[in-house]
Amino acid sequence: MRVHRIAGLLLAASLTLSACTSAARNQRNSFERYDEARLAALSEALKELPDGGSAADTPDNGLTGTLDLDQLVRQAEVHSPRLAAAYEKWRGAVAGITFSTALPDATFSYTEFIRSIETRLGPIERRFMLQQGVPNPGKLVAREEQAAGQAAAMQANFEATRLGLRESLVLAYIELQSLDARLEILRELAQTLRSIEEVIEARVTASLAPQSALLRVQVEAQRLESDAESLEKRRPAIAAALTAIVGTRVSSKAHAAALSKTLPANLPEEAKLVALAIDHPSVQEEFARMSIADAKVNEAGWMWVPDMFFGVEYQMVGKPDIPSAMLPNEYGEDAVAVTVGLTIPWQFHVNLSRGDMARAERQAAKFMVDQRRLDIHARLEQQLFAWSDAARLVELYDGTVLPKARQTLELVRSDFTADSATLTDVLDSERALLAAELSLVNSRVDLLKAEARIESIVARDLETIQ
Repeated sequence: MRVHRIAGLLLAASLTLSACTSAARNQRNSFERYDEARLAALSEALKELPDGGSAADTPDNGLTGTLDLDQLVRQAEVHSPRLAAAYEKWRGAVAGITFSTALPDATFSYTEFIRSIETRLGPIERRFMLQQGVPNPGKLVAREEQAAGQAAAMQANFEATRLGLRESLVLAYIELQSLDARLEILRELAQTLRSIEEVIEARVTASLAPQSALLRVQVEAQRLESDAESLEKRRPAIAAALTAIVGTRVSSKAHAAALSKTLPANLPEEAKLVALAIDHPSVQEEFARMSIADAKVNEAGWMWVPDMFFGVEYQMVGKPDIPSAMLPNEYGEDAVAVTVGLTIPWQFHVNLSRGDMARAERQAAKFMVDQRRLDIHARLEQQLFAWSDAARLVELYDGTVLPKARQTLELVRSDFTADSATLTDVLDSERALLAAELSLVNSRVDLLKAEARIESIVARDLETIQ
C-alpha cells in the first residue's frame, strides 16, 4: 500500500509540473482553429478546380487555355509544396509544445546479487529500483514558453510564406498577361505593314514605286514578326515558373486574361498602409523569436534552482542460513525504501554563461524587430513610388500619347495613299505607335506588379482597406 501511495504522489507531481501555460494553450487553440478553417477552405477550393479528367487539367497537358488568377491561387493553396512545408513546420512546432515539458524518462534497475548481503532477517537476494527525476517548475514553464514562441514563429512564417507565394504567383501571371499583350500589338502592327506591302507591291508592278520601298516594308514587317516569335518562345519559361509556384503543371500553351484597361483607382491613405505594413507576419515572426529569447532568460534564472528526483526500492530477502530454532519471527520479510534527492547546480560559470547568452539573444531579437519594420516600411515606400509613377504613365500614354500616335499613323497612311507622304513617314509613324503601345503595356504591368507587392506588404487586398 505504501508503494501505491508513493507512486500516486509521483504521478500527481508530474501532472502538476507538466500543466499547460496560457501561451501554449493559445498556440494550440490558434492552430486548431486555423486547421479547421484550412480544411474547409481546401475543400471549397477543390470543388472549384477543374475535374481531373477534363482537357484543362490532364497529366499530359497541365492547366491550359485561358488561366484564371483566382483559380491559380486556389491551386497553389492545395498543391504548393512550399506552402505545405511551411504548414508542416507550424504543425510540428505546435506538437513540440507537448514534449517540451516532458519529464526525464524514469529509470528502472534490477540487481541480482551474486554474493548476497546477509542481514539478521535473511540474505538480500535481488533488488528492484524505480527512479524519476523532476525538474523544478520554473524550468518546465520556461521551456513550454519557448516551445509556444517557436509555434508562434512558425505560424507567422506560414502566413509570410502564403503572402510571398501569392505575390510570386501574381507577378508571374502578370508576366504572362504582358507577353500576350505585346504579342497582340506586334502581330497587329505586322499585319498592318503587310497590308501596306500589298499596296507598294502593286505600285512596284505598275512602275510607280521603286523596289527598295517594297524591300523596306518587308524588312520592317519581318522584324516585327521575329520579335513576336521571340516573345512566343518565352511562354514555356513563364509556364514553368507558374508550375513551380502553383505546384500543378501549367501547359506551355496556356494564356492569361487580357490586361485591365481601366484607369487606376486611388490607393488608401499612406498612414493606413504603413500601420498594416509594420504588423506584417515577418515582423510578427521576429516578435515571436523575442518571446523565445525572453523564455530562455527566464529558464537561465531557474538553472540555479535544484531539480528533484524520487525513487522506490524493493529488496527481496531470502531465508537466513541458520538453524530453524534460531530463526527470528520476522525472517524473510522484503524491504521497501523511498529515495528523495536534489541535484546540485554547482557549475556557476556555466549558468552565468547561459544567462548572458540568453540576454544577448533577447537584445538581438529586439534589434531584428526594429530592422524588419524599417525594411518593410522602406519596401512599402518604394512600391508606393512605383505605383504612383506607373499610374501617371498609364494616364499619359492612354489619354494623350497613344491616341495621338494612332491619329498620326492614320493621317500619314491617308497621305501616303494620296502620294503626299513618303514611305519613311509611314514607317516612322508605325514605329512611334509601336513604342507608345509597348510603353502603355509596360506601364500597366508596372502598375499591377506594384499593386501586388503592396498587397503582399500590407497583407490585405487594397479594396478591403477602408
